[in-house]
Amino acid sequence: MKLATLQAQLPNFKIKLLTLNDQEALLQLEQSNPEYHRYFSAAPLTIEEVQRDLTAHPESLAAEQKQVFGFYLANHLVAVLDVLNQYPQEQFVFIGLLMVNRTYQRKTIGKVIMTGFMQAALQSNVVALQLTRVSSDTASQTFWKRLGFEDGDQLFLPLNPTGRIAVTTMSRQLK
Repeated sequence: MKLATLQAQLPNFKIKLLTLNDQEALLQLEQSNPEYHRYFSAAPLTIEEVQRDLTAHPESLAAEQKQVFGFYLANHLVAVLDVLNQYPQEQFVFIGLLMVNRTYQRKTIGKVIMTGFMQAALQSNVVALQLTRVSSDTASQTFWKRLGFEDGDQLFLPLNPTGRIAVTTMSRQLK
């Protein structure tokens, strides 16, 4: 997805592609949502995990297919959207993470971002969006369903060192 296409849909935000130079701001944003991290680990969130969040992608994808968009209001990072382009197939986008700073939650920021993102995706010839959500997270289920996403299969992802977490796939057709 081209940054300019997304920025045109969301002119009230300053949007930038996050890099390792932005890891401290991303750490602060993720720390504002400690319950999300607790789904995956009992240990505190570390800067190394944030670095992995900024760069991790499936081995079958080129690094350029991963984008982490930062959304700023008044020069403050208020949300992050992590996507994989052309995954799991061409003309699809996989949403790895949408996280809004706790201070800005329940103020339509997430809905506005996703509505603008879906419009930008349509302009970019994307036909479907997919994601996985933690199955027990009913708040995220409600959020995504309100945006027209439908539940799919339940999967179990491995967690380190031992364990697993149930996730549910969700998808939305755009065309």
